[in-house]
Amino acid sequence: MSSYVGKRLRLGHIFRRSTGRTVIIAVDHGRRYGPISGIERFRSTIEEIMKADIDALLMTPAMLEHVYDIVEGRVGIIARIDGTGTRRGPDETDDRLIATVDRALKIGADAVAIMVYLGCEREVELLEKMGMVADICDDYGMPLVVEAIPRGPYIKDPNSIDSIAYSARICVEYGADVIKTTYVGTPEEYKYVVESVPVPIVIRGGAKVENTLEFLKIIERAIKSGARGVAIGRNVFQYKEPSKMAQALCEIVHKNATADDAYALLG
Repeated sequence: MSSYVGKRLRLGHIFRRSTGRTVIIAVDHGRRYGPISGIERFRSTIEEIMKADIDALLMTPAMLEHVYDIVEGRVGIIARIDGTGTRRGPDETDDRLIATVDRALKIGADAVAIMVYLGCEREVELLEKMGMVADICDDYGMPLVVEAIPRGPYIKDPNSIDSIAYSARICVEYGADVIKTTYVGTPEEYKYVVESVPVPIVIRGGAKVENTLEFLKIIERAIKSGARGVAIGRNVFQYKEPSKMAQALCEIVHKNATADDAYALLG
C-alpha cells in the first residue's frame, strides 16, 4: 500500500488536481542531440519557460542539479534516466540506463522516464529494461513514464492508430504508469488508443513544426480524444518566445481553449 500511496502523491505533483491533466515541458534533448537550438544556455531557457503556468519539467538528473534553484517548489520533476542512443552514435534506439531510480529519488524527482522503441532490432533489450525499472519503481513508490515509440523494421506503419495502441498497451502491461506517445488521426479515431490504455496518455511533440496553428490544433484534437496532457520539447523551447508557447498549451490543456484562441495569445 505504501508504494501505491507514494506513486499517487508524486503523480499529484505532475497532474493538476483541478483538471486531472498536465503540461510537461521536455528539456532532456541534450542527452541525445547535444546543445541544439533553444537549450544551449540551459538556465536561461528554464527561466523563460518558468514564466508560464506549466506543471512539470522533464530533464536528466545531471541537468536538474544546474537549475534546481529555479524550479524548486514550483513544478513537478520527471527524471530522464536513459539515453545512450545519441544522434551521432551507432544506434539511436540503443537507449540504456544512464541513471538509477535511486538517484532520481535523491534529487527529489516526482517520476522517472525511459524510452521504449517497439518494433526495432533492440526491442527485447528495451522491454527487459522497462520491466526491471518498473519493478524498482514499484518498490520505491516512484511513477514510471514510458515514451512508447513504434519503429521499424518490424512495425511497418509506425504512425498508424493500431501501431500506437499496440506499443502503448505493451508498455502498460510491463508496468508504465504514464504513457508518452504520438497523436495521429481524428479525436474519434484516437479514442481507441486512450480506451486501450488504462493509464494517462500524454502527447509528445516531436520535431519542431513550422505551422504553429496546425501544431496547436493537433494538441486541441488530442485533448478532445481523452489524452491527459502533453509533454512537449522542441515546439516550446525552439519557439521564438518559449513562455508564450508553453502558456498557449496550458490554455488548451487546462482551460479547454481552442487552438485559434491559444494562437491569438501568441500575438
